[in-house]
Formats: sequence, C-alpha cells, structure tokens
Amino acid sequence: MKTFKATALFLLLAGAAGAGTAASLNFQQGVAGYSGQFDTNLRGEEPTTVYGAADEISIDASDGGFQSQGLLRFDNVFGPGASQINPGDTIVSATLTLNITSAGSGFQFHEMLQAWNAASITFASAVDGIQANGVEARALPVVSLGANNGGSNIEGGLLVINFTSALQRAQAGNAPFGWALLPWLPDGTNGVDFYSAEWVTLAERPLLSVQTLPVPEPAAWALALSGLLAITAVARRRR
Repeated sequence: MKTFKATALFLLLAGAAGAGTAASLNFQQGVAGYSGQFDTNLRGEEPTTVYGAADEISIDASDGGFQSQGLLRFDNVFGPGASQINPGDTIVSATLTLNITSAGSGFQFHEMLQAWNAASITFASAVDGIQANGVEARALPVVSLGANNGGSNIEGGLLVINFTSALQRAQAGNAPFGWALLPWLPDGTNGVDFYSAEWVTLAERPLLSVQTLPVPEPAAWALALSGLLAITAVARRRR
C-alpha cells in the first residue's frame, strides 16, 4: 500500500511539474534574428581607442605593460516573447561558448553595475579601465576561469563555460549591464583571446545556450492536489 501511494504521488507531482514545455534557447549575434549581443575590449596600451567593432577580444594582466579587459552582455534575453526567457521561468542550465584563438592564463566574470556603450567606451573613459570595486563592477566574480599565473590554463578552441548561476543571477536583476571580463591580477600575464560578436563567421561568435522550464500553472497543481486527495480516499477504503 505504501509503495502504491508513493508511486502515485510521484507521478502526480511529476505531471504537475512537467505541465509546461521545456525550452532550449540560443542567443548568438546575427543568428535566427538575434541582435542583442554587445562586447568590446578596453586596452590600457591604447587607452583612447574604441574597440566596439573589433572582431577579437583579449584579456591580459600585462599587454605591453597595461591591462586588457573585456565587456560582454546579451540584451533582450529576458521577456515575454517565445524566443526569450519568460518571467518566472526556471533556468535549468546555461552555457556560454567562446572560441578561443590564443591560449592563456584565464579571466573572471564580474557583474557590471554601470551602463556602457560598446561604440564609445574606452580604457581611458572608464578611468583606467573597469574596477571591481562594488561601484563599477561587483568585487566578487560570478565565474572564474584559469588561474593567477602565466601558464596556458585556458586552451585554444571551443571553451564551454557553465553559466547557469551567472544567468540565474542576471534573471534576478543582479547583472543589468552584463559582465566585465577581467584578468587575474597580478600574474595572469598570458593573454587569452576569443572571437567577438563582430567576427565574420556567425557560428564562431559567442553563444549563450539556455535550458528553461516554465513554472507550472495553478491549474496543474490543483489537478495534482485533487488526485492526491483521491488516492488518499482510495487508500483509506482499502484498509
């Protein structure tokens, strides 16, 4: 009897949880009509140069003796549309795929706290680049890759990053302006390069892939509850 009740309960709850349809969403600049990805490089060696149209981004603790930083964001990811993460959806998993063109030390993702424009921001206009000080960007990174040394910790080729927690935080409003990609300091001196949203080959641009599950409708939970009550009634009659 206990086995029957447990099995029935599991099936009811699973049915309620699965009442919505799971969705797989991809966000990649220029693919399937998506045009909301922005990125740029901030380079201390050329502090007044705008890199919003550059086709590669480099992250380095010492490029010519100066830092090189990156900025990245995906606009219009959240919303009510069929190709968006809807309010209340559960983000089951998320990955960010970058095409690494030069192996290097690594870098860290810090949530940006200030708005930026890829068409105008420079290392100088950001006042010596982005500072992870709780004002320009959050002090603690949400993702850390590689290590604080000069080794080739991040290899060339496809880099698939677990971005689930970072995107869940973005859904909660913690990353309204995307992320600063900052080098490990002071020893992450082996720069990592990757293709940007401006790279000519669409399939090699940064790719955000997300698996979501909608929150079950109240009707689904009501159905599960009524089923549970029916199971309880049957179980009592069998005693």
